[in-house]
Amino acid sequence: MQIRIRLTLQFILIAAGILVAAFLYVHFQFKLNLQDEYYDNLRSKALLIAEMVAGTKTDEQEFKIQAPSDFSSPLAAEYPENISIYSLQGKRLYTFNPAPEDIRQSSFNDVKENGECKFQHGKFSALGIMYQNKLGEKYIVVAESVFDEVHINNLTQIMILVFLIAIAMVAAGGWFFAQQALSPVSAIMNQVDALLPTDMSHRLEATNQKDELSRLVITFNKLLDRIQHAFKNQKMFLSNISHELKNPLNVIVSQVEVTLDKERSKEDYQNTLHSVLADVKDLNEVAEKLMQLARINADDSTIQFQSLRIDELVWLSRESLAKNHPDYTIYFDVVNLPEKESLLYVSGNEQLLRTAIVNLMDNGCKYSANKTVKASLSFDHHGSGCIEITDKGPGIPENELQLVFDPFYRSPKTSMVKGSGIGLSLVNTILKLHHVDLKVISKVGEGTTFTLLFPVENQNGQSLNLKTQTPA
Repeated sequence: MQIRIRLTLQFILIAAGILVAAFLYVHFQFKLNLQDEYYDNLRSKALLIAEMVAGTKTDEQEFKIQAPSDFSSPLAAEYPENISIYSLQGKRLYTFNPAPEDIRQSSFNDVKENGECKFQHGKFSALGIMYQNKLGEKYIVVAESVFDEVHINNLTQIMILVFLIAIAMVAAGGWFFAQQALSPVSAIMNQVDALLPTDMSHRLEATNQKDELSRLVITFNKLLDRIQHAFKNQKMFLSNISHELKNPLNVIVSQVEVTLDKERSKEDYQNTLHSVLADVKDLNEVAEKLMQLARINADDSTIQFQSLRIDELVWLSRESLAKNHPDYTIYFDVVNLPEKESLLYVSGNEQLLRTAIVNLMDNGCKYSANKTVKASLSFDHHGSGCIEITDKGPGIPENELQLVFDPFYRSPKTSMVKGSGIGLSLVNTILKLHHVDLKVISKVGEGTTFTLLFPVENQNGQSLNLKTQTPA
């Protein structure tokens, strides 16, 4: 069912429910008022007749009552109303119209007990009241009449007609306003249909900036931004990966071809093999980083987390980098230690965190003239661990601070330094997975400081909200 039809039906049902409830209340109150007016009229007539007939009489013989034989006429009961006077024992003393004496004794008892009673007497709606004349004699006066429901029936017919007309108007209005309400949605759908996968630069336009549809358009535009960014990264990835793989392979092929071109000495073959080995190691390093990046982005729920000491994590990362690069100098300093040893622990994957810290230290040493980097560990008053890695390299221009985390991005100023452009992207992905804030402060010509701020909830050995976790 279309939304327009569903909205119209809901609009009709709501309006019909309100109208039915209102009409039932009006009908009930109108009938109640008519009945009150009807019984007030009967009461007035009953008291008037009682005052006229029994106001000064004490002897029952003084009430002139026709003989019962006069009531046997077939038309005796064909009268619109009647008023009768009865003794307390239920004996009829006077009647305005000839009527049979078939009032139940229980009705008389109710009148004597309550002073007044409403009851049905055949086709009549009757009112019995207790009357006391001027001489102190008590009588029961019964006034009865046929309750005329013509006005109620007329009101019912009018309400039914008004209800049908109102529902028809509500249906037409609901159909029109549903179209008006959904017209922006139709416009948004037309804009979405006009989007082409080859051109993701177009964005949806919202006429009103304050309603929910505008929020939907803004959210969709943000989604398009992310998709465009993903497509851009994909194109850049394919372009850069082909370049990163093609260049080393061409160098390897060229070296092998030149070496095989003629007989070489043992030293030449060894030099060629060493050069080829270095290029293969570089390719292997690029492939390893790409595999880690792809594995994390593909499914991070399978990554196992455990409790780790943050100081040991930095120390082991330092030792690993120093072992592979003896020419690097890495200073590690613990500024302050928390009072509780439990604050030294973080929840994370040791291999990934070490990869991130090693990459940051490696970049610092690689781009520093003296191949030196300084790592420091400190804790704030909340107990949150903070790792700072500082180098004395050329620094990063302000307009490139966010670009350095894009895969394969390399600053033109550092293009002469050997690298793949994957390291910082991998670092950023790993730290986001661990909910670690990464901040970069850099001054051109002075150096760069990477700050890793571990959240408090990621410490004390508490695990992150991941599907797979393992104890320490």
